[in-house]
Amino acid sequence: MNPVAIRELEERFRTVRSPLLLSVWVLVAGALTFLAYLLARSAADAALSDVGFAGIGSVLASNSMGVFIFEMIMVLLMTGVVFVVPGQAAVTIVGERDRQTLQLLQVSQLSATSVVVGKLISSLSYILLLVVATTPLLVIPVLLGGVTIGQVAGALGMLIAASVMIGAVSMWVSARAKSVQGAVLGSYLWAAMLVFGTLALLAGEFLLFAPDDTGRARFDGGRARDDGRELYMAWINPYLGMIDASSDTLTIREELLFSPYVPFEGVLLKRQGYAYGTAFDLAGSFAIDSDNT
Repeated sequence: MNPVAIRELEERFRTVRSPLLLSVWVLVAGALTFLAYLLARSAADAALSDVGFAGIGSVLASNSMGVFIFEMIMVLLMTGVVFVVPGQAAVTIVGERDRQTLQLLQVSQLSATSVVVGKLISSLSYILLLVVATTPLLVIPVLLGGVTIGQVAGALGMLIAASVMIGAVSMWVSARAKSVQGAVLGSYLWAAMLVFGTLALLAGEFLLFAPDDTGRARFDGGRARDDGRELYMAWINPYLGMIDASSDTLTIREELLFSPYVPFEGVLLKRQGYAYGTAFDLAGSFAIDSDNT
C-alpha cells in the first residue's frame, strides 16, 4: 500500500476524534432513517385509509415506503460527501507546507504521483468509512421493496465517484493555496460550484437554448412529445449523477411524500425525452394518458 496513505491513516485513526465522529454519524443517520420510515408509514396509512384500508396502508404501500427511505438515505450520504470531503482534502498539501514537511516528501524516493495518490486515499478514507458504516441502513428499503440491489450498487458507485472528483479538485486547490484557510475556502467554493453552479447553468440552458418541442406545444398523434436533448451541465452535478444511476426516470409512479429525487428527475426526463398524454407534469412523478381520459 502507498506509504504516505499508511502513515496518515495511522495518525488519523489513532485519535479519539475519529471513532467519536463515526459514532455520531451512525446515530444521526439511523435516527434520520427511522424518521423517514415513520413519515412514509404515516403517509401510507393516511393515503389508503380513505379507500377502506385503514391501519394496513404501510403493508400495502411497502414498495413506495422503501423507495422514499432509499432516496432520503442517498441524498443524506451525498450531502455528507459534499460537506466533508472538501474539508478533509483541502489541508493535504498546504498543511504539509505549513508544517515545513513538504520538502521532506519532495526529496524522498517517492514519486509525485505516489504522494498525490497517498494524500487522496488518506483524505477520502474517512468519508468512505462513513459511507460503509451507513450501508447497512440500505437493507431496510431493499427489504420493503421498490428498490433493487442494482440501484443500491449504482448509487454507491456514483457516491464514490463524486468523492474522488471533489477530493481531487480540493487537492488541486490545496497545492496552489498559500494558507490553510484559503485552501478550505477555495475547496468549498469549488464544491458549491459543482452543486449549485451547475444547477444555475442548467437553468440557463433551459432558458437560453430551449427547443421548440417543449412537450406542451408539440404533439404527435394527440400525445405530448419531447425528443429530449443533451444538457451538458448535468454531466458534472453529483446529485444528478447519483439519481440517474439509481432510479428509472421513465417509471410512472405516485409518491406518498415529496421525494428529494423529484426535481432532479425532471431534469433527467428532459434529457431522456418523453411521449405521454396531454396532461404531463415535468416536475412531478406521474402522467395522465390522454387516450384513457
